[in-house]
Amino acid sequence: MTLALLILLGLSPVWAAAPQVDILSTHSTHAVYEGVRHLPCLHKTSLCPDKCGHAKDVAIFRIVDYIAYSKTNPHHGDPQTTQFMMPLIEGNEVDATVLAFAKALKAGDTVRLDWNHEYVKEDGASYPRRRVTLLAR
Repeated sequence: MTLALLILLGLSPVWAAAPQVDILSTHSTHAVYEGVRHLPCLHKTSLCPDKCGHAKDVAIFRIVDYIAYSKTNPHHGDPQTTQFMMPLIEGNEVDATVLAFAKALKAGDTVRLDWNHEYVKEDGASYPRRRVTLLAR
C-alpha cells in the first residue's frame, strides 16, 4: 500500500515514528473531587458540533496543596494551579485504571492527583496534553 492510501484509510504506516514527548511541567498534588461538568463544543471547526468530538464530560478537582512541582522550561509549561479538569474518556491523557477510579469518586473525596503537562510531536502534528500519572486516595 502506498502512504497516501494508508492515510486515506486512517492507518499508520509501520515505519511511522513514535511520538516525541517533551515534559513541560510536572504536578503532584492533594485535591478534592468536586464532581462532573459537561464542557460543550466551542464550534471551532467545520465538523462542529455534531462530528468533532469536542464536547466532553470532565472530572473537576480543586487543588488543596502541592506536594511537588517542577517546570523544565521557564517559558513553557503550566504554572501551579488551583483547579484541574480531567477528561472522563480513556485515551492519551487518562488510562483505564485512572478512569475507573475517577468514576467511583464521590464529591468531597480527597485524593492524590499527579499529572504532566506535555508537548507531543507526532505524524507532523504538535499539541499539548495533560496526562494524569496518578489518581489515588
